[in-house]
This record gives sequence, structure tokens and C-alpha cells, in this order.
Amino acid sequence: MVLTHYLATLRERNELDALLPELLVAMGHNVLSRAQVGVPQGGVDVLSSLAAPDGPEEAFLFIIKFGDIGREDLYAGAQSIQPSVREASTEYVQNRLPANLRGGRKRLIVLSNGEWKQAAQAGFKVLSDEVATQAGCSLEFWGIDQLATLIEAHLLDESLLLKAGRDHLRAAIATLDDSHAAERSFRRFVDDVLDGSSAGNSAARRRAFLKRCAAAEMGWAVFDMWGQSESNLKPSVAGGEYLLLKIWSEAVGAGLDCNAEFLTRFEGFKVRLWLAMGRYSDKVWPQLQDPYAVMGYAGHEVLYNRLVLEEAGRLGLLLLSPPHSSESQAGRTAAHERLVALLNAHQGARLPALDGQAIDLSLALAGLMSEGDFASVDSLVMDVADRLVLAARDGRLLPVTTDLVEDAIALRAGDVESGEVCRTSTLVPMLAAVAAFVDNEVALHSLRETLRPLMPEATLERWFPKAEIDQIAARRPEGLPGVSRGLRTLGATCAAEAAAAVALPPGAAAPGDVTCVARNQAVVLALSARVFRHPLPSWFLEQFRRPSAPPVGAPAPTEPAA
Repeated sequence: MVLTHYLATLRERNELDALLPELLVAMGHNVLSRAQVGVPQGGVDVLSSLAAPDGPEEAFLFIIKFGDIGREDLYAGAQSIQPSVREASTEYVQNRLPANLRGGRKRLIVLSNGEWKQAAQAGFKVLSDEVATQAGCSLEFWGIDQLATLIEAHLLDESLLLKAGRDHLRAAIATLDDSHAAERSFRRFVDDVLDGSSAGNSAARRRAFLKRCAAAEMGWAVFDMWGQSESNLKPSVAGGEYLLLKIWSEAVGAGLDCNAEFLTRFEGFKVRLWLAMGRYSDKVWPQLQDPYAVMGYAGHEVLYNRLVLEEAGRLGLLLLSPPHSSESQAGRTAAHERLVALLNAHQGARLPALDGQAIDLSLALAGLMSEGDFASVDSLVMDVADRLVLAARDGRLLPVTTDLVEDAIALRAGDVESGEVCRTSTLVPMLAAVAAFVDNEVALHSLRETLRPLMPEATLERWFPKAEIDQIAARRPEGLPGVSRGLRTLGATCAAEAAAAVALPPGAAAPGDVTCVARNQAVVLALSARVFRHPLPSWFLEQFRRPSAPPVGAPAPTEPAA
């Protein structure tokens, strides 16, 4: 019932046509072509082959539709089946089908996540008889019930989903009224599915790993569907973020990070996760833009501050990770506008109460920089620097190093001294680096000359990752794999600070030594920062630096004399 409910929500584009190749691979098929947008495909969306036990390879030609199919869908409309079937059984079979498959059986399959209505069955019988006149061709229908049976047998089978894994997925769905509990259970499900060892040669291990990825992604899709039905989208977004990191780290460990089949699957899941993040943003935005509603929900200014910056980081991540297509532009524009509006609506929450929330703020800044919105970055960096100066003078509003909500509350209440809970700062070096990357000399001067003397005992700390940073979802090291550098001072100019910000200390990895960066998957690093709470490295932020321009606060250039 869970699977059929999930399948009924799929649409042909980016969903059902992405699921089918995964299912076919799990069934032992060789997928020869996949659905493409804007490319004439001769009526065939997906082509696969399967070695027959008693003869030549069989060709499977899939024509994908969605929803229930009635008589009108046979002959007319956007889903008209008859033209696609006729084109597939003639032009495609004769001219496009690989030569080695033309002599064997050719199974044309109309695939849908719905049912075949009674009124259309007579027409389908006529069409089947017509196809059968072509040598070796037959026509059949796979609907929602057959899809659910095949998925359960091949993607969610006993060898992949042990009892504990199935129980964790059920627990995640059952506890959707408690976001934290649901997310914990889903993480356990992911670990159970992907942590299994595989024996055999490299090809067998690759197939087993890809099959485990498909099972985990299917579990997430079911979890996400139930989250939508229960009107709680946060657990599936958080669970999907963890799943993406887990899949990547396991692929690196298995040496499959360059495998074309894995990368196709990985890119597809990135798109589906990005769409889920967009749905979550759409749902929470009406309440999130209202300071009174957010404060009423949070209950305390420290919790309010944490919630706002967490959502700002999510929006920044949404800007850093969209699929590169014209279709994603509307979602990207909406995320950009919402991020600016969020920070303007909650100006009192811009300064983190916890030093670790420099991570969320850096994601927001990186997202704005990636959009070329340097005016907003200038304004935000300057404003947070000014608020830090006021907080240092007051002593009760500084971000606490311990990252404990209770310490931040105690500091505001005057129950502890700032020197006890504000001993280090990753926020100040991050702001200084961003100020340098956008040529904001005014903000950098404020941090260096005004703020720093007010907190002389605090250690400024800049963190750099080691090469294995993108594998922590699989390896679970003791502590985060990275190197910290203590700073005595900040650069005297933006150029000096920018150079210092990306200078690597001994033991730190160069950007190209981190696999996800080398494979053009740097968004994995940004996602890892949010999920596993490590700072974004300065060199990640530098990639979005302002193009060469006069520093903010510098005299405007004069026209040359005539």
C-alpha cells in the first residue's frame, strides 16, 4: 500500500522516468538509453536488453505515461499512446534499435503508475494485434500493481532491507509528528541499507552498491511522500541531505566516484532532493517571514536566533545546489528573494547567539555571492560586524564558543561572564574573509581596528579540512578531519586578508585533494558543513569573490585628465 501510494504521486518527467532505469538495473537489465528532454526518441523513452535463458537477448522498449489510462489517452492528447506505439514498432525497431537486438524478441511496454481503464481495453487489444504483425514484436502494459511488485522484489528485497532496516523506515514514517525522532530513524535506515559489505569481484561489488543506492533512494522517496501527506516536510529534507552525503562517501570508499552509472544516479538524486528542499521552503515561507510568528514558535530569543539562521543557511544551500537548467531558474530566483527578505525581516537575528552558527551565516553569504548579489553581502557583513562591536561592549550578546543554548541564555541573563563561554571565535575570521573577498575595506577595518581590541583574550580560529572531509558520513572519525589555525590579527587590507584566508596550514588539504571538489561536486562540502557542523573552508567562499572592482569605502576613481 505504501509503494502504490508513492507510485501514484509520480510524474513522468524527472520521477517515473528516473525510477524505471533503476528498477531495470536491479532486475538485471542492461539499460541502453534513458528518457531525454527535447531529443526525438522515436516513441521510446527507455531502451533496455536482457539475456533470455533460452535464446538471443530480448529488447525492452518502454513508452512511459502517467496516471490512469482511458480510451481518450489511446488516440489523442498529451499522452496519446497509439502514435508512440506505432512509431516505436516501425521506425524505431527498423532504424534505431541496435543491430544485435533486431533478430530477437522485441517487447514494447506501455508503462504507467496508474491503471488501464475498462473502456480502453478493446482499443489496446487492437493496437496489440497491430504490433504483433511486426516480426518478433509484442505489446504489453505494466501498471501500478506490477510496478509495486517489481520494486518490492528487486529494489526493496530481503537481501537489501534486513528486518532492522525495514523497521527503521516504518518508524521514521510512524514518527513524522516528531521531526527529530523521524530523522533519527531514517538515518538508521540509511545506515542499515548502505553499510552492508559486498563480496565478489569489482563488477559484483559495483552492482551491489548501485542496488543498495537504489533501495535507499526508494526508501527516501516513500518517506518524502508520507511527509507530504502528513504536512511535515522537514524530516525528509534532512534525511535526504544525510542520504546524499552517505551515498557520496560510500562511493568514494568503493572507488566509484568516477563511475558513469553512479554519477547519473547521483545527479538524479541531487535534483530530487533540490525539488524537496524547494517544497519545504514553499511550505514554511508564509510563517517564516513573520517575526512575531517565529518568535512565538521559538519562545526565547536564543532559539529564535538559531531558527532564523538555520533557515537562512537552508536557503543559501538551495542557491548553491540547484540543477543547472532553465527550469531551475524560477526556484533559484525565489530562494534568493526569500533569503534577502528573511534577513531583512529578522534583523535582530543576524548576529549568531552560538559561534557555530557562523556555518549557517556563511552558507547564506555564499549563496548570495553565488548570485552576484554583492550589495546584500556588503550590507550583511557590515551589519553583523557592527552588531559584534555592540555585543563586545555589552558583554552579554557575544556568540558563545560552547554552542550550548543554555550557555547563551545564561550569558544574556548575566549568570556567566563572557570570558567563560566566549573564548574562541570562528565567526570573526569568517566575516573578515568574506569582507576581503568582496573588497569591503570598511567592514574589514571595523573587525580589525574596532572589534578586535574589545575581545583581546578571545582566540580567532580559522578551520581547514583534510582530504577525507567528504567521507565522514561513511567513516565516522573521532572528531572532524581538519586543521585549525589561530590568528593573531586580521589582514591590513582586503588583498592581504584574502591571501591569508586561503593560505593552507600544515596538514590541511588543498581544494583539489578533496574528492568532491576534484569531481565537480563541491556542493557536497557545503551540505556536509550544514549537516555535520564544520566550517565552510575559506577557499570554498573564495570561488564566489567579487570580480575586480574598487574596494568598498575606497575613493572612486577619477576621470583621466584631458
